[in-house]
Amino acid sequence: MDTSQLPGRGISPLRSLRTHYRISIAIWLLVVLAGLPLVWIKGQSYYSAESVFQVSPNYMKILSTDKEVELQSNSQYREFVNHLSSTVKRYDVVQRALKKLREAKIDVQPKALSERKYIEFLQKQVSVRAIPDTYMVRIVLEGDKKESLAEIVNTITTAFLETTKSEQIFGSVERVEALEANSKRLQDEITQLEGQRVQLSEQLGLTTFGDNVVNPYDSMLSQAREKFTSASIERAHAEATLQAFLVQRETPTSVGRSIMEMRLQDNGLQALRNEVVKRSEELGRTAAGLEEKHPARKPALAEYDAINKRLQSREAEFEQVAFDNVKTRLTASLRQTKQVETEIEVKLKKIEGQAADYARNFQKAMRFTSDIRKREQEQKEVRDRLNYLQNESAAIGFVRLVTPAMPAEMPMGVGKTKLLLALLVAATVLALVAAIALDMVDRRIYTVNDAEKLMGIPAAGWQLESHDLASEIFAKEQTRRFASTLIRSRTRTGKNVFAFTSVKTVGSATAIILDAAVVVRQLGLRVLVLDANSFAPSPVFDAQVPGLSDYLSERANLEEIGQTVVHEGQELEAIGFGSLLAGGVQRLDLFKQAVSQWSQQYDFVLIDLPPVLLSADAELLIDALGQVFMVLEAQAVSKGEVTRAKRVLEKLDPEAVGLFVSGIPVFQQGGYMKELMVEMLTKERFSRFMSLSNLRLQLELLRVRWVQKRNR
Repeated sequence: MDTSQLPGRGISPLRSLRTHYRISIAIWLLVVLAGLPLVWIKGQSYYSAESVFQVSPNYMKILSTDKEVELQSNSQYREFVNHLSSTVKRYDVVQRALKKLREAKIDVQPKALSERKYIEFLQKQVSVRAIPDTYMVRIVLEGDKKESLAEIVNTITTAFLETTKSEQIFGSVERVEALEANSKRLQDEITQLEGQRVQLSEQLGLTTFGDNVVNPYDSMLSQAREKFTSASIERAHAEATLQAFLVQRETPTSVGRSIMEMRLQDNGLQALRNEVVKRSEELGRTAAGLEEKHPARKPALAEYDAINKRLQSREAEFEQVAFDNVKTRLTASLRQTKQVETEIEVKLKKIEGQAADYARNFQKAMRFTSDIRKREQEQKEVRDRLNYLQNESAAIGFVRLVTPAMPAEMPMGVGKTKLLLALLVAATVLALVAAIALDMVDRRIYTVNDAEKLMGIPAAGWQLESHDLASEIFAKEQTRRFASTLIRSRTRTGKNVFAFTSVKTVGSATAIILDAAVVVRQLGLRVLVLDANSFAPSPVFDAQVPGLSDYLSERANLEEIGQTVVHEGQELEAIGFGSLLAGGVQRLDLFKQAVSQWSQQYDFVLIDLPPVLLSADAELLIDALGQVFMVLEAQAVSKGEVTRAKRVLEKLDPEAVGLFVSGIPVFQQGGYMKELMVEMLTKERFSRFMSLSNLRLQLELLRVRWVQKRNR
């Protein structure tokens, strides 16, 4: 049968309600029972009186504002409103209101309640609610009787306003006395500090004390430190010069001529040096012309040595005198620089002491000036505060009355009838929503279209759920359609062996095989039904007769494993699984030989396989046979299970895969199966056959099913 025109499952409120009517009824009853006390309590009529006061975000001042009661942010304003709302129902406020009522000769206190209990009762009954998006707050009192409601609310409001006004500037008299005493103390301190500052000004010679005043000792101290640094550098330079002269016995270039230069430039030494050189040359020539044993040679050499020694002695004496002279000069220069450095250091310390005393006294005077300014500022704030307390104590403040309470006249409230109707509507909506929600979260398949979308192939056949005579007749028609599909498939492909496997349920594939076998047998074709379900062999077959497992284990031959089963009054040739359940299917080679032989003997061989997700034998047999029908039982398998079964088949990749959907509900989530069934049975159009509206038909069907179940 072509399933392209079959509808999908869809979510229908009536269908969902019909499917889950028990849960919907339970939810409806639960909501109604839970809401009846609420209807009884909230449905009572009552009288109400209310007054309104305003809370200003800014203090309603006369002359100046007050930082103490200034609201800096929205959160502070909300907290202040909450504080005032709690103040309305405060015990002393309500007590003051009752006192005012008694003074006005209005008796509202019941005789059975004491004053304290009645105040606590009013605290519970009076409600204070802020009006959204406004600065106003409502004081509401509700009661069964309208007498004195407005008087009570207005009196409580008046007592609240008086209390709030007195507490906004609390203890103003005592605070004024404290502020005046503080002002006098500050004035005494200012006078004392000014006297001390005058004494310091006489010592420093200043009449003004400010940050821009320059210390006169700063420049003197800077110059003294600069001179001391220069003297220290000169002293270090003199020490280094003397030390270098003593070590090297020669004057540095910065001092002047060196000792060698003085020796070479001395005229006396130069004349002596010339004479010695001249005489040495004469003696050298004389000695050179004489032999070693000549009597005149020795005196000449002796004279040569004598004049050279005399020259060296004279030069050494000159160098010693020059060295002592230079040393004396350098020592005197060092002593001079040290004395200058010492005197400058003493003067520097004296100036530093004077500068420190000046700075200390100046800073002390500056502190006196700062303290005087602080106290003058504090005294100004005290005077401002005194002015505020004297002027603003009579201001309106934050709170003012907007609307007093009016006498209650008309009763208020929704009423029991309206609340009951709303409760019934809410219970009905919740019951319907619960039924629809259960359908939406249900992941099972219900229609052919669901199975086709998941498997990705069109269904070769489908079968309704059989629950009465009409559905059984329609189911037989569908079985004949499927048998026709098998015959066409054998004609086109030449293969007459068809295997059937389910996802994980047991029995659905067996029933389809037996129904199809009966129809094929009625059409005059030979058919063999083979039970290869090693996971759960069907009880339809006689387990005492040897079966397929006995043949595959070589305990029986093909002639011994045949048997006859009766289904719907029709005898069918069949082969059961046998008695050897342990170990599953064995000897696939013998299985293939047997299937080949049976395919030649019979027109159709219909094989029942184990569930594909529960048994590995299903994969082995599908791979051996090469083709299989996947039987999906509606209302029993979920979409996830179908997807996993599809992946198994994709992994096996058989030559052909067929789809069969069984157990499709007729009246519950099965599309328009009922229209097809009605038109087939009545042989008329559904719209012409229907004499009732759809809603009345659904109600009638619900009534009939209820009667049937009760009779059972």
